[in-house]
Amino acid sequence: MHIVKSEQLMPTLLIVGGGLFGSQAAAYARRNGIEALVFDAAMTGAASPASAGLFKEEWAGKKLCEHFHYALPVLDLLYGVGQISLRRDDDSRESLLFVPPRLILEPSPIRELVTSVGDGWIEAGGRRHEGWVYVAAGVWCEQFLAGIGVYGKAGASFAFQGEREGRTRQLTRSRQAVAFVRDPGTTYFSDGAAEREYTQEHDQQTLNRAAEMGLTNPIERYCGYRPYTPGGPLFHKLASRTWLATGGRKMGTILGASYARRLVEKELR
Repeated sequence: MHIVKSEQLMPTLLIVGGGLFGSQAAAYARRNGIEALVFDAAMTGAASPASAGLFKEEWAGKKLCEHFHYALPVLDLLYGVGQISLRRDDDSRESLLFVPPRLILEPSPIRELVTSVGDGWIEAGGRRHEGWVYVAAGVWCEQFLAGIGVYGKAGASFAFQGEREGRTRQLTRSRQAVAFVRDPGTTYFSDGAAEREYTQEHDQQTLNRAAEMGLTNPIERYCGYRPYTPGGPLFHKLASRTWLATGGRKMGTILGASYARRLVEKELR
């Protein structure tokens, strides 16, 4: 097996997974002068492309509030944090912070499946790469750290032709439907569905809710499995030069930035 070693004094950061967690770690590492390589085999069910990119401090709650404030400077530095104003059914407005996933996700990851991970090395495409290792593989993290209990909850979001006014509708205490321009030329819709057993009926429910906001005939469907871990989000040092993070749930943008900052500023120094 061919071994690829970094020629630099500072090791290369090898990232397993090009979703919100992995992409932000790569971007923040590069911002701090660290070379980063992102390996992502484009697995079916990756959650990040389906995410809305919306967040607010209230959603973080007391448990994740520290992550929220730790993450904001990173997000603003790397991408710029925007604001979206959504109209409620009673014509009042809700303002949310926004970073489009298309700005975050690694544009050209190495499309090779990582088959093995060790202390300061990974194997992918029949080669061993050496450096620092950050496993950010979402629901696939279990294969690299058995027993963490990570599982996925599936959901689907849709894109519709044209740009419509942003709207929001509260569905339950912790869940809302949103329609807004996530990407130019289209209107994105999500009702926050996250199910262990996802069926076509859930898709139809989401489309029915979209139709209630005047959105019909979707042009694209996004579907993925959000990673959940017992006890909440996980950042774990596996070995002296290897770390793993997963369990972003619905807070992947915030937690991805928070963990990227922790990794680069505290672990790699």
